[in-house]
Amino acid sequence: MELCNLVFLQNIIENEGDNSLQSLSTVFGREASREDRSYVEEERELLVLFRNITSMMLTPKSNNEPFQPLMQMADGRRSALPADLSQNELTILADIVERIGHVAIKARIYDLLWICCKPRKPLNAKCAIDLYANGGVRPDTWRHTGKKEFERAYRLARQLNDAERITSIENELIYSFNNDAEDFVDITYSIAELIENLNALKEHNLNIAERLESFGSSLKSKSHFKDAIRYFELSSRKYKKGLNEDKRVDTLVQAAESYALDAENQFNLGGGSKLLANSLFETAIHAYRKVPAKYRDEYSIDERISNLRHSLNESGKHTLNEMTLVQTPIEGAEEVAQLSKEHVAGKNSEYEALVYFSGICNIEKYDSLMEIEKKSMNTNFLSSFFGSTQYASDGRVIAKTPSVGLGDNQESVNATLFDNMVRTFSHNTELNVKLSILPALHQILSEHNFSKRFIFEMCDYSPLIPKSSVNLISHALWLGLELEFSTAIHIIAPQLEKIVREQLKEAGGHTTHLDKNGIEHEKGLSTLLDMPESLEVFGQNHLFELKALFTNSIGPNLRNEVAHGLLSDSAAYAEAPIYAWWMLIRMTIHSIILSSEEKENA
Repeated sequence: MELCNLVFLQNIIENEGDNSLQSLSTVFGREASREDRSYVEEERELLVLFRNITSMMLTPKSNNEPFQPLMQMADGRRSALPADLSQNELTILADIVERIGHVAIKARIYDLLWICCKPRKPLNAKCAIDLYANGGVRPDTWRHTGKKEFERAYRLARQLNDAERITSIENELIYSFNNDAEDFVDITYSIAELIENLNALKEHNLNIAERLESFGSSLKSKSHFKDAIRYFELSSRKYKKGLNEDKRVDTLVQAAESYALDAENQFNLGGGSKLLANSLFETAIHAYRKVPAKYRDEYSIDERISNLRHSLNESGKHTLNEMTLVQTPIEGAEEVAQLSKEHVAGKNSEYEALVYFSGICNIEKYDSLMEIEKKSMNTNFLSSFFGSTQYASDGRVIAKTPSVGLGDNQESVNATLFDNMVRTFSHNTELNVKLSILPALHQILSEHNFSKRFIFEMCDYSPLIPKSSVNLISHALWLGLELEFSTAIHIIAPQLEKIVREQLKEAGGHTTHLDKNGIEHEKGLSTLLDMPESLEVFGQNHLFELKALFTNSIGPNLRNEVAHGLLSDSAAYAEAPIYAWWMLIRMTIHSIILSSEEKENA
């Protein structure tokens, strides 16, 4: 298409009152289908192309897939995505981008060229950054598009490690945050929230915290408690990052006070508002519990909590159980994390990066772990002399470890030994996730984009993944690359059971049983892993890993927790689901490698 023919496109853009991309997408689509216009075929094709690229929804938190379809139908149909663009369409966009006068469209084109063109051209990303940040922060567009565009610009600049553009964006953000003009004050919290999410402007943490606290105090004095809470809580997080513990605690207390005051207001309103008051009283108690012990006397925390308990009882709720989580620093943690990043850095392709990522942790050696725990039991005899009981978060007894005592009960010794091995495995899993898996994952995500199509093809090629579950399993793996582990584990747990079942069937194992009525039932994962064939198929090390992670009640017990809806929010976001996701990545990659080696040998 000749560049001189683009005037019709510019006229359409200029004649549209609403210049948002979504509005323009509708206009482009309507124009492309109009029969009363004398558009030539190439012009209509260009209109369809512009309809597609302007319809995509910007989701800047995702480095892998920053654009999502505007519409997704239940039958699988959807609107356009970057992957739909042909090479010819990308060439056309590259040829005409400099002739486009609309800033948002121009930024969109450069961003798509950066994502889709191989090899990547940093100039496309730089142009997109400059256009996204064009004109600075504008209060009138910030909530609708501006915040997303600035976030995308910053993440792109960080991908490129472009210090100059990072600094420019940060300067604009901090200037706008500190702007006392009324329209800027309205978006102060939103700007601070973006700065926090981006982990940017660390040297301004204390200044940001002070300004947020000031706004929170003003809102609290006007009884705008919900808004005040947001400001106080974000201010507290910034004070923590600025290493001002006294102010961090003070804003925590102010947030808790705001919850309590809001609860009292709601309770006094009567009617259905008491239900909301109950929740707020409970939240206020929880907020006060965040105050460290050494500050409790200073702020009369125990007295405040006691008063809130009476209010909570009066409104028909039980008091919260005291729960305290204590974490101690790990010596050499930063060095381990850095080595993990270096292990996966600088790889030539997404697949190569995942190959290295699959080997980021050593698999627990069953025999070595057993010897360690035997020595520990012999050295610390009293720890196993008495039995122990394990409780779930809701108070249920979910496991009991027998006492070894002074007798010669080998069954009790073996049970206690295995339970100790599972506990050690769970502890080591947490360390592996924190120090190796997550640092390495963030490193490869900063260097590569992983499309759903790539993960699907990888799973489809793996001899381990059942063909009937490729879509489900590939989606679960992709969710992990989007850091959505809490969702991924709800797919991984049942599908891992299916993988185990299929592997045992191939080895000649019987994975079903007949009941007294002659009905054939599939065995559950626990039973499958106890079959003799499991040791042959998976080996002792991998078999123990599967049991400790998915079926043993001393450990995370992910299969049972997921299957029965017992997985809490905190457990879903903990280390075990992340490790389970990484383990499935590892199994998938290794199955491809082993399959390739077998083919070469053949």
